[in-house]
Amino acid sequence: MPARNLNDRSPSSRRFPSIVWCGIDYGETIMNPLALHQSRVIREIYSELGRADEAEERVRRWYRLRGAMGPPSVATHLLVRDLKQYARDRIYTEVLDGDRYAVELFEAKEVAGIAMAEGVDTALARLQRKGVAAAIVSESASRAAAETVARYLRAHALSQYFQDLITPAGRFSVDGHLLDRTFVGATKKAGSLYGRIRQHLDAKGIPSSSAAIIGDDPLLDVEQAAPCGFVTIQYVGVIDRGVSETADYVLTDWRELERIV
Repeated sequence: MPARNLNDRSPSSRRFPSIVWCGIDYGETIMNPLALHQSRVIREIYSELGRADEAEERVRRWYRLRGAMGPPSVATHLLVRDLKQYARDRIYTEVLDGDRYAVELFEAKEVAGIAMAEGVDTALARLQRKGVAAAIVSESASRAAAETVARYLRAHALSQYFQDLITPAGRFSVDGHLLDRTFVGATKKAGSLYGRIRQHLDAKGIPSSSAAIIGDDPLLDVEQAAPCGFVTIQYVGVIDRGVSETADYVLTDWRELERIV
């Protein structure tokens, strides 16, 4: 099959008025982490704790841990993403030594320092007005990582737009309470998370053809979701990882979503 032109997948090309549910990725889709500088956060934490003399060693630990997530050829924002999704507990133990006060400060400063993708709140409010249900679908692989997503939603007044939070660690309420363990172990990487979501929606009478997956990653959010029959929407407004030929739509701006759903 010949590759489709990007313009063929622009929001003006087709509409899906039958979409009644959206699963939306968290990292680089709902949130924009580019303004958050981890080294600055770590220095602020130890300054506030009255232990500024520890800061530089903690920063060095952070860089070593980040570097352990992949080779130097991998972009740093991808290393940070994988660290926080798959090995978040290592930040607490290897950088912060499990210090409860340092961890609490880190968590608070992290969610405060991460921005929202431009226009996402307006787009989510519009989906809600149209009666389209929404869930966060994240590759966050631990309960600690899922709780971070929940904290971010609360800190930025976005909890109101989501029914639940679906991750390989389980399905959670937007308050971070575990609702369904049957999702545990299912991942975007393997595609099994989308199969489990399809089962979950089938039980509600929602076919996957009436559900959309929105995310930035061409593999995790698009190509793994498409075989389950979801409408796939790739968002490239924060970080463009390269457009997937599988995507039904490509969004450069959240405001374009109203021309699809």
